Amino acid sequence: MKKLLKYFGYGALSLVIIAVLFAANLALQPYDTLRIYLSLGPEDEELTSDEVTYRDLNKNQRLDVYENAQAAAVDRVEDLLSQMTLEEKVGQMMHPAITIKPDFPLLAFHFAMGRVDIDAAEIFDKHISHFNFYGAPTPLDIAQKLNDLQRVAARTRLGIPLTISSDPLHEAASGGIAAFSVKGFSGWPSQLGFAAARDVDLVKRFGEIASAEYRAVGLRTALHPMADLATEPRWARNFGTFGSNAQLSAEMTNAYMLGFQGTTLTDRSVMTMVKHFPGGGPQEFGLDAHLPSGKRQVYPGKNFDYHVQPFKKAIDNGLRVIMPYYGVPADQTDENVAMGFNKMILTDLLRDELGFTGVVCTDWGIVASRAWGVESLSVRERYKKSIDAGVDQYGGENDPEHIVDLVRTGELSEARIDQSVRRILLNKFELGLFEQSLVDEDVLPALIRTPEYIAAGLEAQRKSIVLLNNKMADTAALPLAEGTKIFVDGLDANEAKRYGTVVDSADQADVVVLYLPTIFNGNQVPGSDELMDQFLSTILPDDNLAFSPAVLNKAKGYSENALLITVVDLNRPAILTELNQLSDGLIGTFGVYDSVLFDVIFGQFSPQGKLPFEIPSSMAAVVAQQEDMPDDSEKPVFEFGHGLSY
Repeated sequence: MKKLLKYFGYGALSLVIIAVLFAANLALQPYDTLRIYLSLGPEDEELTSDEVTYRDLNKNQRLDVYENAQAAAVDRVEDLLSQMTLEEKVGQMMHPAITIKPDFPLLAFHFAMGRVDIDAAEIFDKHISHFNFYGAPTPLDIAQKLNDLQRVAARTRLGIPLTISSDPLHEAASGGIAAFSVKGFSGWPSQLGFAAARDVDLVKRFGEIASAEYRAVGLRTALHPMADLATEPRWARNFGTFGSNAQLSAEMTNAYMLGFQGTTLTDRSVMTMVKHFPGGGPQEFGLDAHLPSGKRQVYPGKNFDYHVQPFKKAIDNGLRVIMPYYGVPADQTDENVAMGFNKMILTDLLRDELGFTGVVCTDWGIVASRAWGVESLSVRERYKKSIDAGVDQYGGENDPEHIVDLVRTGELSEARIDQSVRRILLNKFELGLFEQSLVDEDVLPALIRTPEYIAAGLEAQRKSIVLLNNKMADTAALPLAEGTKIFVDGLDANEAKRYGTVVDSADQADVVVLYLPTIFNGNQVPGSDELMDQFLSTILPDDNLAFSPAVLNKAKGYSENALLITVVDLNRPAILTELNQLSDGLIGTFGVYDSVLFDVIFGQFSPQGKLPFEIPSSMAAVVAQQEDMPDDSEKPVFEFGHGLSY
């Protein structure tokens, strides 16, 4: 085996295993599909009783309270709960993934995060009615697949509809793992871009538009936003935050949530699952908590409460689902166990102190593979400890039999299970899914990517761009005059042709525009012999925020022959000291289209964005700063809030 690992490498071998398992899964699906089709009950009918029209979900030819849209949601919950078996209840506590036309990298990531898709078998056999999807589909692909699965759910014993969730799908350019761009939806900057735009109303408007596009295809839960704070520059997931400032993040998180779901849940809502409580930003050395090497969250600045602030505002304004992170809050509670197993975090702090009454859904795979601090416990014991701590639902897990057995043996009470299922079902009822779970595929083109939505997304992208430096001896380098001879490196030259004269080499140009993507290079991280951990470590970034000598030499060569405009995507902080010295103009972006960038470079829009975190001067300064303290590196090149205009 060691020779095999040496020959292939962990990453390559992981891909081989994934391919084999997925092929086996595809081979079994036709059997499962036929078995389930032959086992399902009849389709639900729409009936009328005492002038109330309802879906006869349990096919008993009478109006049950849970089928009655005119009844109070809490009464509908109790009626349905009284009809459910223990197995049907526990199925509600699982939230695994499904794939819809995945490309291979997404399939690999999906498998690394928990499982390979087996579709309808989990609805029928395990009574699961919550799923999140991975893949690279079109909006129509999503709508068709989810409609098919909803039809399966409607033919189960009680006809409980599905609630389907998704990671972000609207980013113009994906900033990293767990944030995607689906062609066919409107395009927007990353969360950091919204923070740079400093426009709370814009964030709320994004939420309203994204919610409308989600609902059009059948998605009803957003596994976002991230309310974590980017206080540790090396952390891999800074790209998904609203930056380092707790007050700004609180305002942005709240506006995002209200845009998606409104002040109360209705059939016009997409529920937001704000994550990762109580803030995953202070990762020790910036290592990522998906891996055992990054299991510790540390607070050398004694700044734990600062990271909780953005969640508190959302809780006070109607948050219905929250996701704790993988990490262990080192020495902050009575035992060093991860958030999902930590009663002081989930019950004492979240429920009792902050007053949260909604659903606690774990991050993906904490029981099966990322049980930091409780690694010695069996899977069964992990379920018990996490439920005792305050968990209601399990992201990425699909094995309800362990919880069923814990109740059968008296180690957990069914009343405790009912407590979680009440919270889960209440959300499902208030979203209107029992009345309408299918979407209209025929009208989909009129509901997504409308001219209004496209224009709003482009405006948000423009507002997110940060002009970091703009220098020349006599006049500013930017904006460029139309017709300027430019050489483009790293961007679509065809977009530049709308304004400039694009030349074939740097030595022919008056101006070179150099684009550098986010510092996000995979690196093997020590700490585990598990194959999936080794695979994940290849797609998570290392802790080096400095550009390579090759990149700096390229920039130096360009600067010696022409004006140099450097554009750096900053979905993670980068060391810009040398590039700032070499560049006549320096721009920071957070996921924008090339066309939008050239609009700004040629002065069609004056940049107005402000940095959502500071830019450190060196890696030595990064190492010396404290993980839980915002913007505390020595002599940063650019401070939090920096940004120029024309």
